[in-house]
Amino acid sequence: MFPSTTEQLPCFAGELPTSGLEERIKEAGGLLTFSCADEETLLRAAQTVGEVMLHRDSDARGITPIRLTDGKTDVGLTSGELLAHTDRPAIEEPPRYLFLWCKQATGEGGETVLHRGEDVVRHLEEHDPATLAAVTSSQAAIFRTGPYEYVGPIIRVENGEVTDVRLRFDPFVHFSWDVARNLPAFRTALESVATRFTLQVGQGYILDNRTWFHGRTSYTGDREMSRIMVA
Repeated sequence: MFPSTTEQLPCFAGELPTSGLEERIKEAGGLLTFSCADEETLLRAAQTVGEVMLHRDSDARGITPIRLTDGKTDVGLTSGELLAHTDRPAIEEPPRYLFLWCKQATGEGGETVLHRGEDVVRHLEEHDPATLAAVTSSQAAIFRTGPYEYVGPIIRVENGEVTDVRLRFDPFVHFSWDVARNLPAFRTALESVATRFTLQVGQGYILDNRTWFHGRTSYTGDREMSRIMVA
């Protein structure tokens, strides 16, 4: 697949703004794409919308290199496919925003795949109410990471609006029986509303981690993304 031009990037904001950035994210429905010259500019922009969260794999600034890393078993640090997920779903207050910036492009693959929670709900309302009931149940899933545990819906809907999404596909999640038997239908719904694009070097996206799922296709070659999570 050829790299994306800026015309192919959804909700493209141009050079990463540092003024009024959170309002622009909200106005765009929780997704902005951008161009950015370097990690320091990326970090300054992230700091304008909240507190940067450290991660076990991040540096002291809170920037995590997402790349093929020897000795790491986290699928995000391999070249494999990343299924739809949200960051840190087991903690009480997951990151509000996710910044992902392309530091080094791949040979082939590595396509970004995003799914807005609201679009998933609308699709399921029309095509599969039983699956919608399963994933919005208060007992839909148990997420565990170290000392953290969260029990609740995969998609939380309040007064007709999606207020929270949490998802992962790994040994640290336990789905209810209703969710487990409807997973094929849920994944079909995710695919039906997917937004796909490929980032060139210097391009990135900002995502509302509480209302969007994100993932990527597998890739070949050297590829490195810089990730920042913001509370």
